[in-house]
Amino acid sequence: MGVKNLWDILESCKKKLPLHHLQNKKVCVDLSCWLVQMYSANRSPAFAKDKVYLKNLFHRIRALLALNCTLLFVTDGAIPSLKLATYRRRLGSISHVSATHSLLLHCKQPFA
Repeated sequence: MGVKNLWDILESCKKKLPLHHLQNKKVCVDLSCWLVQMYSANRSPAFAKDKVYLKNLFHRIRALLALNCTLLFVTDGAIPSLKLATYRRRLGSISHVSATHSLLLHCKQPFA
């Protein structure tokens, strides 16, 4: 569910570094964020059918492992009851949510 305006709040701290700067580091990956990025980049019908997102995920992971990164994947847990009504409202108003939901199902991502 996230924190509203989090990226705006963190903008002043942002650093863009080449991938090789992650060599031998521990890297925390927001798996849901990666899947949404992959879906947003390609909305063709073949995308979900051919599981292109899994290929993209594989290559991202492979690139980080090639740099000897230790990977920690973070996924969303159950939706807190306090946020459930908001989540359901957004689910009905955002067209890409159902497709993202399908992608998460393929990756065995837990959700409520």
